[in-house]
Amino acid sequence: MNSWLFFALLAPLLWAFTNIFDGALRRHFIKSDFALTWIAAVSRLPFVIIFFWIGGFEIPALPVLLLMFLGGMLWTGPMALYFKAIEFEEPSRVALLLQMMPIFTLLIAYLLLGETLSTIQAIAFGILITAGVLAAIKQTGKGWHFSKAFVLVLIAGLLWAFSDVLFKKFELVFSNFFAAFAIYFFGSFLVSIFSMFNKKGRKSILSYFSNLPIRAWLMLIGSMLAGICGSISFAYALTLGKASLTAVIIGAQPLIVFILGLLFARFISEIRKEDTSKNALILKAISFGLVIVGLVVLEI
Repeated sequence: MNSWLFFALLAPLLWAFTNIFDGALRRHFIKSDFALTWIAAVSRLPFVIIFFWIGGFEIPALPVLLLMFLGGMLWTGPMALYFKAIEFEEPSRVALLLQMMPIFTLLIAYLLLGETLSTIQAIAFGILITAGVLAAIKQTGKGWHFSKAFVLVLIAGLLWAFSDVLFKKFELVFSNFFAAFAIYFFGSFLVSIFSMFNKKGRKSILSYFSNLPIRAWLMLIGSMLAGICGSISFAYALTLGKASLTAVIIGAQPLIVFILGLLFARFISEIRKEDTSKNALILKAISFGLVIVGLVVLEI
């Protein structure tokens, strides 16, 4: 296996672990979207220091600094919506819904950066939206309905896309990538500081993390490390191969989440069992197929 393929496959694998552990943590140990978002923000600080050390301490003009901080905050803040979504749904369904993010990034880049939208990209938009809608449809005893996670993931994906575009727009102001990423990451960390001004939130944080069992700490640390390492692996894969092929491989994440979820649920009781009913499998399979087609079309 060549280096590009290894790192391209490693990223969705690591992110799949994050999806699965996040679901277990939210439903069984830390039943607070606020507390989980806070710990995610705090975990950024060591990496801020590392990136400053690698890229150098560089402070841009105030407007750029504030917008980079905003971009970083929009990366961490919407995690509260993601954690709420993963409370309602099995991780594979949430992972499918998140595959609509590229189209949001494309639309915001069109508005803020003046990037053009081709007919092919418009077709990809329709395919990915269709995939997301199918992933959101569920069957219960009362019939078919939309998942509660659908709107939550849509809003989170939109904010994350805005965060990505802000970074892309202002990263060029810096002398190197790591200097820019350090400022961006520091903005992400700031969410934890602002969160502490909320008195009710502070009590929530203290109550959950002061009594967290070791198995939950292991899941939490594993989730955070897997998420950050997955991001690094993805970025490195982009430097080794074509962005279009890398994006398509990342689209396999929902399938990896589904397979790992079935496997881990047999050994870890807190992990939610995937819905393997016939109708659910058919909808997920169609949605997954459309995600891959949409990403391929998007990168033509």
